[in-house]
Amino acid sequence: MGRINFQTLNHLAGSFRANAFFRNVGWLTGSMLLSRVFRLAITVVVARTFSTVDYGQIALIFTAHEIITLFMQRCTQVKLVQAPLEALAALCKTTYSLNWLLGLGLLLAQWVTGFIIATVYDAPDLWLPIALLGLCHLLMPIGMVHAALNVRQSKLKLVAKIEVSQTFFEVVGVLLLIASGLGIWALVIPKLFAPLIWVFGHRSQCPWRFDRQQPGTDWRSILRYSGNLLVVDGMQVIRQNLDYLLVGHFLGLEALGLYFFAFNAGLGIATTFANAINSAFLPHLCNADSHDAASARAGRYRNGIRMIGIVVGGTVVAQAAAAPFYVPLVFGEKWEAAGSIPLIVILCLTALPKTMFESSSQFLRAVDQPKLDLQCHLKLTVLLVIGLILAVPFGLTAIALSILVTYTLGALLMLLTCRRVSQLPATIVMA
Repeated sequence: MGRINFQTLNHLAGSFRANAFFRNVGWLTGSMLLSRVFRLAITVVVARTFSTVDYGQIALIFTAHEIITLFMQRCTQVKLVQAPLEALAALCKTTYSLNWLLGLGLLLAQWVTGFIIATVYDAPDLWLPIALLGLCHLLMPIGMVHAALNVRQSKLKLVAKIEVSQTFFEVVGVLLLIASGLGIWALVIPKLFAPLIWVFGHRSQCPWRFDRQQPGTDWRSILRYSGNLLVVDGMQVIRQNLDYLLVGHFLGLEALGLYFFAFNAGLGIATTFANAINSAFLPHLCNADSHDAASARAGRYRNGIRMIGIVVGGTVVAQAAAAPFYVPLVFGEKWEAAGSIPLIVILCLTALPKTMFESSSQFLRAVDQPKLDLQCHLKLTVLLVIGLILAVPFGLTAIALSILVTYTLGALLMLLTCRRVSQLPATIVMA
């Protein structure tokens, strides 16, 4: 009996190693968990060093930065991952040039955003750190094409190593600068230089270089494909940051600091699994080897969603149940006394429907259905905006509950949409 069990376990382990998607998720999950451990050190030190008002200022600085950065991350890269091989060389050249134009535009946009936030929240000291963080947008184009090609080739082990190295550099820098007494600048300065590791890490492992002699392609075709994704990213910016802006404006910086802490503490480990899965999901779907690619992608999607339900769902339940124990122990009793635990539990539970929604969005992109993806994102964003506006007068708990309910409804809508698309004939899906 023991021999049979051993052989069964060995067979399962071999199947796991042979499955590229599971392998990539494993590498990314491991790297993100290690990165989460590193970032936990920052969270603990910051929670024990700064007040809730300081936390509110930190939230505004990094909210402004994240609002702009989201536009840089995917609007041209997804096309390179999804494109047919014969069109890849021309797309790379044109995309490289577009990335530089995008970086310059986002730098200016971040300066304007920083000025608006500093003015609206009557905090002029916030403009300079927001403006300096905008310089990151001039570093990213150096390696964006290389990063997309590495992801296209499923080099997720490399992506994992770069993620850990970048996070380690950032964490060590933050801890040293906090110890030096630099205050909020201790969080800003390492964030400005950490992208250099990402750039050189991807360039060193990708042979592609810009060639002026290589013919390009029509830049409008890239923008047409990326146009829907850019709007989707814009709506994601709204969903990820509107609650911070509303809380800070209507409830004050102290309430924003508490909410920002709860969000970071509540969506920690669960978000790690979610990000790992979503990073591996698109290339896994696009690399389906079959004479009927649409059918193969649909099958991979269904298997992936089942895995997400098990892995992320189990993690979310475990983390939510442990919140009353780890919050006072790890972060300090002041956060428990401030009422963070109910917020952490509610926001943690949001990780499952949020992951379901975002992973299903990857499927719609893989089968070339950006308009359906856009429609689902639009509906979710409208629901979330309405829910947040209605919840703000009732406090932070009502805001957290509105986010949980909205993402649950959005996930159900997206799952039904993907189920309908996966049952269509391949010629219709890929049209």
